[in-house]
Amino acid sequence: MNEQPRDLRDTLRGMGVRASVLAVGGLVVGGALAAMALKAAGTLMQVAAGATLIVAASGFATYGARRMRQRLAG
Repeated sequence: MNEQPRDLRDTLRGMGVRASVLAVGGLVVGGALAAMALKAAGTLMQVAAGATLIVAASGFATYGARRMRQRLAG
């Protein structure tokens, strides 16, 4: 691998091999980053949905408690 290429064909072949290795490596790394980003986005959506449900449930509980207090007071 350290020897000099004999002609233009060897040079181009070496460049093609390097380019293909870099392309495949880029696809693997890009795919891994995309998978991690999608996983993080899915987790974030689950947290946001859970927080929304908690806020809605606490609002409904507060409404019910106020209604019950008004019935008992009046």
